[in-house]
Amino acid sequence: MANAPMDDNAFDRSEYRKADRHFRLVEEKLPEEAVSALAREVVRRLAFRMPHALKKEDLPTQSDIEQLCGALLSKNNDAADNFILSARRDGVQLEAIYLGYVAGAARRLGDMWDNDDISFIDVTLACGKLYRIIRGLRHVIAPGILGDRDDWPAMFALVPGETHTIGIEIATDVFRREGWDVDMMVALDHDTLIEKSERRSYKAIVLVANSDGMLEALTRLVLALRISQPLAHVIVAGNILDHHADIIDVVGADAVMKDMKTAVGTLRDLIA
Repeated sequence: MANAPMDDNAFDRSEYRKADRHFRLVEEKLPEEAVSALAREVVRRLAFRMPHALKKEDLPTQSDIEQLCGALLSKNNDAADNFILSARRDGVQLEAIYLGYVAGAARRLGDMWDNDDISFIDVTLACGKLYRIIRGLRHVIAPGILGDRDDWPAMFALVPGETHTIGIEIATDVFRREGWDVDMMVALDHDTLIEKSERRSYKAIVLVANSDGMLEALTRLVLALRISQPLAHVIVAGNILDHHADIIDVVGADAVMKDMKTAVGTLRDLIA
């Protein structure tokens, strides 16, 4: 990627605001244990993206990481955003921003959390800020994440923990008969599903959940996929839609698929 400073217009403020609203709603709607699991998911998914291809001189120093963590833990809501955008304006490579600064800060936050150096509230706020930053930078970091993957139209996945597969099997069959190349993933645990999904770059990901008890698992899955599939459109389907009128905002999705009659058109319009 180029070393030229990033124009602020490249920062996706719409996705940034959606990610910020998502984390705020999660803190309001889900129990503390679920919020903690989501914060852990952010730390884990970001922390282990290692900068193998970067030169040592391109990596942030320990002092840089400490400054970014300080900004993330600051009461100033914009401090971390300003730190990252300032580094980019100074010509810091995008790989270094994502794999050095963001991943380094995630690892440091994880260590501080494990050592009880910061509170649950502190780390949750910091993780929310990290998440909204990478969503804001999704278009400029996407080539580094998706560059070696095959492009694929869609993935249909049953949320881990769900056991009723008939609905997703019917939907997959309908879309395939309409000419879509669809990967279907069922009966997989969370980590395996994410691992398998990272083999391709999907334009759309449809997540199927039926019971109200799947809200936490669905939210965690959307968050993980947002990190590994930064450009994919995420759609929620299944009977869970009957339980949550505001599910798009709560889980951080882009749209819902309410019925099979309009499903193909909905997905086609969303991608277009």
